[in-house]
Amino acid sequence: MKKNKGFRYYLTDEQILEYQKIPPYRRLLWLYQGNVFRKYYPKSTIALQESFRK
Repeated sequence: MKKNKGFRYYLTDEQILEYQKIPPYRRLLWLYQGNVFRKYYPKSTIALQESFRK
């Protein structure tokens, strides 16, 4: 049996449409800021997050 990997998101169509209304610049800025904050996480937290990506 294949083991599921990664994350599973539960989004409604309404949530997706609301997100699409946000200008691309703001969406990219949000992703960039998340990556900047992540650099300062403890190594154990980053390792845990990476384990979900495999």
